[in-house]
Amino acid sequence: MSDFRVEICRIEEVIPHNNADRLEIVQVKGWNCVVSKNSFSEGDLCLYIPIDSILPEELEKKIFGEDSKIRLDKHRVRTIKLRGVISQGLVIEPGKIGICAKEGQDLTSYLGILKYEPPEALPSAYGTCNKIKKRYINSNFHKYTDISNIKNYPKVFENSDWVSITEKIHGSSFRVGWVKNETNTIWKKIKKLFGFFSEYEYVFGSRNVQLSYKNKNKYYYDSNVYAKTSIDYDLKNKLKNGEILYGEIIGPGIQKRYGYGCKAGETKFYAYDVMIDDKWLDVEEFKSFCEERQIPRVPEIYSGFFAMDLVKEFTEGASIIDPIGQPIREGCVVKPIEEKSNSYIGRKVLKSISSEYLLLKNNSDFH
Repeated sequence: MSDFRVEICRIEEVIPHNNADRLEIVQVKGWNCVVSKNSFSEGDLCLYIPIDSILPEELEKKIFGEDSKIRLDKHRVRTIKLRGVISQGLVIEPGKIGICAKEGQDLTSYLGILKYEPPEALPSAYGTCNKIKKRYINSNFHKYTDISNIKNYPKVFENSDWVSITEKIHGSSFRVGWVKNETNTIWKKIKKLFGFFSEYEYVFGSRNVQLSYKNKNKYYYDSNVYAKTSIDYDLKNKLKNGEILYGEIIGPGIQKRYGYGCKAGETKFYAYDVMIDDKWLDVEEFKSFCEERQIPRVPEIYSGFFAMDLVKEFTEGASIIDPIGQPIREGCVVKPIEEKSNSYIGRKVLKSISSEYLLLKNNSDFH
């Protein structure tokens, strides 16, 4: 699911700002935002505009005023630091922009606010970018879960939940597996007619792009980081029918400033999930799977009872993979030890993104 929503929320808490007499900190959901003192009281309704929002110019003028010296960089709401305190998002009194507030109301489209999309990575690192035609895509090759920020859903996990917290790596998402074949081309239909149709096919690619070794036409990459990862880790032979592996590719050129100690031209892969016959593995099953197949997995930071203070602690700090070269980690991912779902977020997996990471230009909560 997507957690990008500009909506009417309640102020959960008002906190004094220790470094500024004229400022306060208000908490909306799990987000802290710096506002002018006495602007809000606990329980007030507000319009919350999250980070990575792109505002229409007219709305920006209405919020800050025609003569205000405050201007957003390219109309984008970003994580900022005000007098030493991190502020994430804009908290607006609804009446200021002519809105009759109703709690939970989604005003994203009404206000014309768009979600910021990070610039695409360097083509040289990824290879030729010719996408497969939609009709050739195998629907059994499932995309990875949309993971929401825990600050949007701070009450999903309870202190009685046994969880695993892993490092969130800033690279390129990768999926690979043997999935049930589909007769989505004329050639496949002919092969099935004459009894030469394979029950499973090997496919790989990014979150949104699907590739295959078998196809030689222009709709597939010929040489790229996804094919390289498949070959380097011998995944075609290590994975079995019905298994899809998900993870992150890292290295120079994959994401700016995040090479994780890899040499020029070198890439590495770390797995973070496995689906077998359309079912996600529990955490311990996933660990055993990676150990048996000799597949590296993302570093686990913690395993034990959930606590929000621990999530906040493990969100910040250096990368475990390369603590010297990457002093700012992207964040962490929280999931239950036993696979579970939640009625309003779907699969019970949430991310927590480092504030220091989000302060860096072009970094986004929606990577």
